[in-house]
Amino acid sequence: MTQEQIAERMNVTDMQCRIFRMAEKKWGLAPEVCADIFRQYDIFGFIDECYDSLHLNSYQCALDDVETLLHNQGVDI
Repeated sequence: MTQEQIAERMNVTDMQCRIFRMAEKKWGLAPEVCADIFRQYDIFGFIDECYDSLHLNSYQCALDDVETLLHNQGVDI
């Protein structure tokens, strides 16, 4: 893995952690419950796959996109 690939992977991981913590706080959920939702609906995969677009906006916009994704899948947070 090149230094550039490592840096990109770290940036994606940082966004995944930040969005998780923001969701946990906004939704008022215990970490375990929030993790179950992220795992069940592959939110970490969504962030990884869409990072190139998501990182162009704020973390709040990224969380809004996550909430829209969950809402479209019938999840009521």
